[in-house]
Amino acid sequence: MWKDKVIHWQRLDNAAKIFPALVTREDSEVFRITCQLNEIIDPAVLQLAVEDAVDEFPMFNCILKNGFFWNYLEKTNRVPKVHEENATPFQPLYDKENDRNNPNLLFDVLYYKERIHLEVFHALTDGTGALLFLRTIAAHYLMRVHGEIGSVSVDLGTDGTVRQQEADSFNQYFTPTSSRWRIQAVLGKGKKKVYHLHEHKSPDLRQLITEGWASTAAIKKAAGEHGVTITVFLTAVLVASIYDTMDPRDRKKPVSIAIPVNLRNYFPSDTVRNFFGMIDIFYDFNKSGTEFSDICAGVAEAFKKQLTKEHLLEIIDRQVGLEKNFFVRIAPLAIKNIVMSRSQKRTLKHRTICLSNIGKIDLPPSITPYVKRFMIANSTPIKQICVCSYEDQMTIAFSGVMAGREVERAFFRRIAVFDPYLTIAASYSPKSLHDIQE
Repeated sequence: MWKDKVIHWQRLDNAAKIFPALVTREDSEVFRITCQLNEIIDPAVLQLAVEDAVDEFPMFNCILKNGFFWNYLEKTNRVPKVHEENATPFQPLYDKENDRNNPNLLFDVLYYKERIHLEVFHALTDGTGALLFLRTIAAHYLMRVHGEIGSVSVDLGTDGTVRQQEADSFNQYFTPTSSRWRIQAVLGKGKKKVYHLHEHKSPDLRQLITEGWASTAAIKKAAGEHGVTITVFLTAVLVASIYDTMDPRDRKKPVSIAIPVNLRNYFPSDTVRNFFGMIDIFYDFNKSGTEFSDICAGVAEAFKKQLTKEHLLEIIDRQVGLEKNFFVRIAPLAIKNIVMSRSQKRTLKHRTICLSNIGKIDLPPSITPYVKRFMIANSTPIKQICVCSYEDQMTIAFSGVMAGREVERAFFRRIAVFDPYLTIAASYSPKSLHDIQE
């Protein structure tokens, strides 16, 4: 898929194009996926494991360059260097002002004690692609440390070629004859006014993480008792938790939860690049009620309406249709960046919080006993909750520059009703979370 054997360049996928324009001091557009082992990390072996993984997924070894009309990826032979975590999470991987002469790789591998952290600039891949890469790193690491494991394969469950892994699936499923996008929707106009969290930001705009661990079986059972999926259940708990923290005068405002959707679950794709869409779940307490059963029912209905193949195709068509518009195509990158940045600010005005559930993480049986848990978190100018499950442990991580913890406390208080053994680690500096006694 790299366009030239000498230059080795590649266009950004549709979703990736916006991320370079959104990088600010308070949001690096970096997300983190963590794999915690049951043993202390050996840095030398981890370095070899990362090099093994890059050999399998060469698309990760690239830098971001500025073109006249769009940014693009350029292959590099630079060897990624693992290092011990010594700073706060989500350190910038792309600097649009200073990266012109010496751009960074778009991913970084860190370690501390038992934890391997993979941090990724979102223009490179999404959570599914990054998780595949981290699972591959962990598998190679454990195979090198524990020779008795033998050789294992970690993939998306398919035999996709490198070309398929690097494909832009947005263009694959774009249907120009049915594309009916509106510029008002793209710019966030005409949307409902929603409630915003009234929390101050951290003094130095650092991203803070609060992490909790619950029983997957307990949460699944609670969701089943309410007749909904785990994602719907967690969204309903989040909506109820926000209501718990709202001033009475604010409760007339609806809450909006942004949900990233893995489009691979609806449209077959082996891509390791970005392939997700965003849906917004609105809940109006005045119209739909404040009882948790009412919230569950209302959230479930909102998911049902939006998680259809037809609606998701509309999202793809709207995004790609805008990119292919003649006037958008001929606009210089500098103009596009201004428009995309302003568009994102308008979008955030219509969102209360974001929830992302990447679901159950599986590993080959031979390496499962060596892995304790996974975690995912995302840098954000507002607040986001990310969820993943491994074995019977569900990791729930809140992140963002907002320093208040009222929503987190309300959320975990409600979760503790279903899992009394819930464990919580308060927002942390790089090492404090790792050093807590579990």
